Amino acid sequence: MKLGVFTYDLETKRQAMQWKSTSSPRPKKARMSRSKFKAMLIVFFDIQRTVMAEWVPSGQTVNQQYYIEVLKKFREL
Repeated sequence: MKLGVFTYDLETKRQAMQWKSTSSPRPKKARMSRSKFKAMLIVFFDIQRTVMAEWVPSGQTVNQQYYIEVLKKFREL
C-alpha cells in the first residue's frame, strides 16, 4: 500500500509583491484557517519500508481493545 501526503506551498513574500501606487488600496490576501479534518493513522514499518498502515475511523477511540484488533490484523500479514 502506498501512502501519499500532499502539501500546498503558499507563495513567498517576494512572489506576492506587486507594483502599485502609494494611493492604491492594499491588496486583499486570503487568511489561513485551521483544517477541520482530523485523521489518525497507525503505521508499522521496518528499516526498509512501511509494512502496514491502518486509518483509524472517525470518532473511534484508540484504546487497548482497538489496538489489539489492529495488532491481530498485523499478525495475519
